[in-house]
Amino acid sequence: MYNAGVLGIGVNIPETVITNKVIAEQFGITEEEIYRKTGIIERRYESPDTSLADMCVIAGKRAIENARISSEEIDMVIIGTNTHDTHITAALVQDRIGAVQCAGLDLHSGCSSFITALATGAQFVQTGLYQNVLVIAVDKCSSLLNPMDKKTALLFSDGAAAVVLGRAGKDKGILGINMQMDGSGGKYLHLDENKNIKMDGRAVFEFAVDKFPKAVHKVLEVSGLEMSDVDFIVPHQSNLRIIEKGIETLGFPMEKVHTKTIQYYGNSSAPTVAIGLHEEVKEGKIKDGDLVVLVGYGAGLGWGAIALRWGR
Repeated sequence: MYNAGVLGIGVNIPETVITNKVIAEQFGITEEEIYRKTGIIERRYESPDTSLADMCVIAGKRAIENARISSEEIDMVIIGTNTHDTHITAALVQDRIGAVQCAGLDLHSGCSSFITALATGAQFVQTGLYQNVLVIAVDKCSSLLNPMDKKTALLFSDGAAAVVLGRAGKDKGILGINMQMDGSGGKYLHLDENKNIKMDGRAVFEFAVDKFPKAVHKVLEVSGLEMSDVDFIVPHQSNLRIIEKGIETLGFPMEKVHTKTIQYYGNSSAPTVAIGLHEEVKEGKIKDGDLVVLVGYGAGLGWGAIALRWGR
């Protein structure tokens, strides 16, 4: 068995900024009310003409370049998304990045899709079946919004992020994985008959603040680690108030928790954890040898976490 670690990371953040002022005017509320409820300052929307594959190719190429390998060295492409515009996104991305001898799959597990995709890719690397796996999380939530639904319009956005998984050095890479699901709560966050996102905000909030800290504790338990070992936490960027409440339960310092994505990019669903990881690595807050916990939770209802020793 090999250690599976992140060799490279890249993101694709849409250029169109949707400010709280725009949303406030649309729904007759104040910018302050939006921030108080969500912690969001602005969110990003992709162009209606841009496909998921378009978004993935940009993020994927950036991750491959960051990993210092060629596209021909990618053995598998895994796409995690909830906003399919086709069911062959992995195949389209494989072709467009030039990964000529490559397997691929598309998976969907709600807002935890990056955690699920990363965990899936890790199995292929750890067993030695594949050497380099490109994992891309992408969502275009703006395409599924009901413009009259304030609950979802306040939160959701678009984005893509990718990592290259490969063989990591001794004591580096993924140390533990935990994933769980409770379909009895599926009714709280789903697509309605018009294919628009429909959410029971209170139920999802209560679920998230309960499962977020439990997911952290569980992945540390299966990894043989303690909270005192953790250097940084990158949670799903669903709502800043959920993050604050969960971190308070954990008794962990907020300065070691990623929150920039929810504040300035919004809740893009599947890619938020990977975007957050990229931001903190870029800023130098996550350093070689740091123990990082990645946490996802949301539609399904599903939740999960990965304990990762950063570094090649």
